[in-house]
Amino acid sequence: MSLGLMTACVAPGTAPMPLAASGPVGISLEGVGYIVDLQPTTAGAQMTVSAELGAMAMDQGLAAKRAAEAFCAGRGASVDPRALGRFVGGSWVFDGGCA
Repeated sequence: MSLGLMTACVAPGTAPMPLAASGPVGISLEGVGYIVDLQPTTAGAQMTVSAELGAMAMDQGLAAKRAAEAFCAGRGASVDPRALGRFVGGSWVFDGGCA
C-alpha cells in the first residue's frame, strides 16, 4: 500500500492584515462611542463598526465611516478607498480595511 501526498497550490496575492493590527478598538467621536473591529479575511480585510450602546441604524453610514477613518488614522493609515460599506445587523461593515 502506498501513501500519496497532496499539496495545495495558493495563488500569490495580498496577505491578510496580521491579527496584531486588528481590533476591536473603542473610538469616541463627538461624544459617541464606537467599536471598530478589523479582521483579516481571505480577500484582505474587513472592518466592522458598531455603536458602544445599542445598534446602529442604516442612516449612520457616514458616522461609521468617520469612526473607521479615526481607527485607521490611529495606525498611520487611511480607510482603503475601495472599502465599500454595507449595513449588516446593526453594524456597518467595510470590506478593504485600512490602506
